[in-house]
Amino acid sequence: MTMNIFLDLIFLFNWLVIFYFFSLNIIYAVLLISSYFAIRTYNFEYALAKGADLKRDLAKPFSILVPAYNESVVIVESVRSFLALDYPEYEVIVCNDGSKDDTLQKLIDNFSLQKVDFDRVERFESQPIRAVYFSELDSKLVVVDKVNGGKADALNAAANCSRYPYIGGVDSDSQLSSDSMEKIMQQFSAHPQNVAVGGIVRLSNGCTIKNGEISDIKMPKAFLEQIQVVEYLRAFLFGRMGWSAFDVLLIISGAFGIFRQDIMEKVGGWDSRAIGEDMDLVVRLHKHIRKNRLAHHLSFAPDPVCWTQAPGTLKDLSTQRDRWQRGLMQTMVDNRGLMFNPRYGRVGMVGFPYFFLYEMLGCVMEIAAIPLVIVSFILGIVNVHFFILFITVAIIWGLFLTFSSIFLEEVSYSRYKERGDLLKLFKAAFFENFGYRQIHSWWRFKGFVKYVFKVKSGWGTIKRV
Repeated sequence: MTMNIFLDLIFLFNWLVIFYFFSLNIIYAVLLISSYFAIRTYNFEYALAKGADLKRDLAKPFSILVPAYNESVVIVESVRSFLALDYPEYEVIVCNDGSKDDTLQKLIDNFSLQKVDFDRVERFESQPIRAVYFSELDSKLVVVDKVNGGKADALNAAANCSRYPYIGGVDSDSQLSSDSMEKIMQQFSAHPQNVAVGGIVRLSNGCTIKNGEISDIKMPKAFLEQIQVVEYLRAFLFGRMGWSAFDVLLIISGAFGIFRQDIMEKVGGWDSRAIGEDMDLVVRLHKHIRKNRLAHHLSFAPDPVCWTQAPGTLKDLSTQRDRWQRGLMQTMVDNRGLMFNPRYGRVGMVGFPYFFLYEMLGCVMEIAAIPLVIVSFILGIVNVHFFILFITVAIIWGLFLTFSSIFLEEVSYSRYKERGDLLKLFKAAFFENFGYRQIHSWWRFKGFVKYVFKVKSGWGTIKRV
């Protein structure tokens, strides 16, 4: 009798797995369709705006905040790319967050920095600032040297030295396309209700960088990096674009996002205690907007590009995804009051539940589901028709959606010009389902367990090349 109950429970769990993956892929399909139409609308609006004199009529000044900790290898090229933007008025504020290498010295040597007395406004909490430098070569560059406090703390310190009404963080290993800020700031001019806009992040692995500019866009040679290109396309082009179309965008990448400074002051800036400071900030902004019934929006622009370096080893990638999972869980748990709360509109009723059930718990479901379904099939608990149905909803349909996101990129922007690069994209999209996806779920599951059992784990470092 007990065995029969046990087998029935396993059978029911198998159907729960089918429902879970089926509902997830339905959501993905809806996001993909909404992304397609949202990108078409975006491209149409941008084509119309090209005739406007942006430099005279639409330009809004902004401050780029660049937190840097031990980034000696990449910092000079990144800063050069930030200073080369085609935009009339902006500043670049690099915050050296107590680096132990020669990050600060490289900045001093390459940009002729001079220490100055600088009156800053303490809008946000941060560790003490030791010195502020201005560049003799480019008046747009400011460098802040401070006591180490982490990425969020460095962003707050840089924001305290900013002069302009729009601020945004970018990673110190990144390069911005020369027209990226023109395109992202245009979203604030075209849609005054926007208080935050995120751009797309793409991988510079395999690309050629000259004088801070991506001069030749190519797929990376390493298969691990190729898979990450696919992941980023999928996450941004039909993930964030789709959620933005429904006005429930819950994450703007810490690698590339611009915010209105006055709204940032209302929520206290970036939280230095947050593991995932980017998602934590966006969720707090949504809470502030809904609580005060403001007509503000947070949106995503698919065309402005930030190029960043992806981890090149399994160890580094594991560290990154472990941290992403812990950051996601911290944000979900700290803001659990949003869950199915009509007070927060679509964010509380749709966006937050999705991230809680499918993003946060997804690794647990995959780790448990795939082995259990296979064992159930071998033992005869489920039949061959059920097993084929599982393969269809868990792998084949997901593969179709990934291929669709690649087609969406190529139809919209077509940045990979060579046929060989496209073949690499599709090859990586296919083979990520067999081995990599399962390993990736394991990395996230480790992060899940660490957070649940309060295992202390640092930020982690990724080797720069």
